Amino acid sequence: MWLGHLPSLEPHLWNHFDIETVMVSAYEIIRNRRVYNEVCERGIHKYLGFDGLIIMDSGGFSFQKKDELDVDPEDILELYEISKPDLGVVLDHPLNPLEDEMKNRERWLKTLQNSDLMLKNGKIPLIPVVHGYSLEDLKKSCDDIKNIHENPPIIGLGSIVPLIFKCRGSKKFKNSVNFIIDSVRMVRKEFPDSLLHVFGIGSTKSMHLMYSLGVDSLDSMGWRLKAAYGCIQLPGVGDRYPVNKNNGRPSLTESDKELLSVCECPICEDKSLEERIRLLDSDFKSRAIHNAWVFICERDLYHQKLLDGSCFDFCNERLKTGFFSKHFSYALQEVVHQRLDSVNI
Repeated sequence: MWLGHLPSLEPHLWNHFDIETVMVSAYEIIRNRRVYNEVCERGIHKYLGFDGLIIMDSGGFSFQKKDELDVDPEDILELYEISKPDLGVVLDHPLNPLEDEMKNRERWLKTLQNSDLMLKNGKIPLIPVVHGYSLEDLKKSCDDIKNIHENPPIIGLGSIVPLIFKCRGSKKFKNSVNFIIDSVRMVRKEFPDSLLHVFGIGSTKSMHLMYSLGVDSLDSMGWRLKAAYGCIQLPGVGDRYPVNKNNGRPSLTESDKELLSVCECPICEDKSLEERIRLLDSDFKSRAIHNAWVFICERDLYHQKLLDGSCFDFCNERLKTGFFSKHFSYALQEVVHQRLDSVNI
């Protein structure tokens, strides 16, 4: 789980608890001249004061609504080489589900051109990214990347986040999350020896669905974004406001308060339940640190359940209610069919 971090802003999570992986955006660095100069002078690890693993994303998602970019792949490569993250991401042009097919095709061709240039000239390990809003297009993009690098150590799947947030009720994507499930399976099949990273979909609920499909890593800014909206995370629970805002959004129930009362994050430890609620309600930074802690704990718990053989029951419990419940059932149908086919053979 790569927690997204804005280079010039607090909180620096690693100063509050142990984390191993962080993702930063090259676009966010380039657009801030002061930060850019310092990152180039000191390197990204020293600039952040973080000695774990760092992915530097190109920031392609920031360009999704732009037809032209104000940076080019050589700019991104230069920043990667000078700042020395552990991994970089090719400069991709994510697709937009609300655009027509021709424009999205143009975006993919630009991504492919950048991938060719960067994978052939990069001096740090780079992650190519595939995109597609039909399984046919996604298969084609996998083949296109294979023509450049047949067996990349890591492959990324992009353009997924808008399918969850923009396409609910869309006629074109009536079952957008089921399409994501099918897409993950396709990329997993096309690149069986590569680590699979899915961009931007690492919420406390969706991570369990993604991991159960064979995704190796995820990233998320959700810990920070939800805090900015005033929400906190709790294990197995959706967004909650610490205090009822009378806005129709869910606030803490009695069972939620029981979960919060045993939270061991750096914000909650050694405080009464009332003190926890008051602090999480009033302070963005406290909410952000608390949320990040829950994200990492959920990741660790999934790994533990995977190792002890109780992963299915755990995922079923986490996903049985809420937005992803029917989609976990859809994912299971394919597993059942595969097992039946193997028995018939």
